[in-house]
Amino acid sequence: MSGNGMSPEALKRLRNLANFWNPRMQAATDDADLARICFERAKAAAKRAQRNGQPGAMHELAKQLAQWAAEMERADANRQGRNAV
Repeated sequence: MSGNGMSPEALKRLRNLANFWNPRMQAATDDADLARICFERAKAAAKRAQRNGQPGAMHELAKQLAQWAAEMERADANRQGRNAV
């Protein structure tokens, strides 16, 4: 194990994931494209976690996304001069 507590194999897996996702994120053409790529990354991570024994991973991702959306909706509804949808 290395000084950070991760095995060399785990570090290699993380490096490979970074090498896969980072160029895609950097090549995003706009914020919407970046959000799409990040969603794909999160979904892939949740699927991988499920395969590796964390059956609630996709549900946890859904909860976090729903919480973020609710916060954004709340902020939008509270914004001055706007009608809530």
